[in-house]
Amino acid sequence: MKMGGKFAMRDNFDYKAYFRPIWDDLQPADQRFPAFRPLIAHYCSIATLEAVVKNEQFWFSNPLYMNDYEELVFGLANSRNRFLQNTLVRNAFKSQMQYDKFREQVLWIYEQFDKGLLFDIYIACFAEHDPPDNDGLLSMWRGYGANGSGAAIVFNTAALTEIPHSPLRMDPVTYGTSEERLAWIDQILDKFAELMAAHDIPEDAFPACASELFERFLMFSVFTKHRGFREEKEWRVVYSRHYDPNQILADMLGYFINDGTVEPKLKFRIAPLDGAAAGITLEQLVVKIILGPNGASVRSTMAVRRMLETLGKPILAERVVTSSTPYRAK
Repeated sequence: MKMGGKFAMRDNFDYKAYFRPIWDDLQPADQRFPAFRPLIAHYCSIATLEAVVKNEQFWFSNPLYMNDYEELVFGLANSRNRFLQNTLVRNAFKSQMQYDKFREQVLWIYEQFDKGLLFDIYIACFAEHDPPDNDGLLSMWRGYGANGSGAAIVFNTAALTEIPHSPLRMDPVTYGTSEERLAWIDQILDKFAELMAAHDIPEDAFPACASELFERFLMFSVFTKHRGFREEKEWRVVYSRHYDPNQILADMLGYFINDGTVEPKLKFRIAPLDGAAAGITLEQLVVKIILGPNGASVRSTMAVRRMLETLGKPILAERVVTSSTPYRAK
């Protein structure tokens, strides 16, 4: 029904579908999972490699305890501030009173996120990997691979089965300068304002609209980083409890004591899981394990292979290779 030049919303209106255009700035579908299924590598210490194989678990970290936490803060803080400054959003409402109600709803969601939801987000980080590469990236060895003495576990995303409504989300990271990322935020807000102005949205739908806007900025914050990190070609797998209404992975939430600090973790079991992951085992996922170039030797390679055999993973032992990159430790 058309009212005063605008379209009135039906009671059963699908707001998520309606606001889909605010996601149009994502990378093209053919560069994202599931259409694109690259190899991805996780650089870690040998102790972490042992823990992954021994426990058949992959631990996701809370962003509050990650070394690039500032990147997440950049997206959340700037999206909030630029929302408050955006005149197109303000003018999309029929009255100042309506805008004030919507603004308070958005700010309330940000406040609730700061108070608790941020503790319920968990991220696993990987670097896109070239299939013939048996050496790995020097910057990744230095930053994440135990100063070149660790390992890179290379996973094949082609072995993953996409499950609709899974609480896990996987995407590549998009890189940009600070100015570019601020411009992306403004583009999202301008498109959102256009959509809000085009329809006569009832006030009782403001929470749903605010949630869609916040969700877009949350994913923006998780999946964008400064272009200075672009060499990493990072992919992320993200879990949040608000994606998991059926609590499929809730029993995997745990903790780890790191140098006296308790850190929340999602201890993801590498196994078939109804509603989250289908038919996955380490042998299906891991295509190679690259040992770091710092101190690489025939002896160290044999020792890691023996460790994997002892842990009951002879197939993984056969997939161990050693980086030949010349390496000068820090």
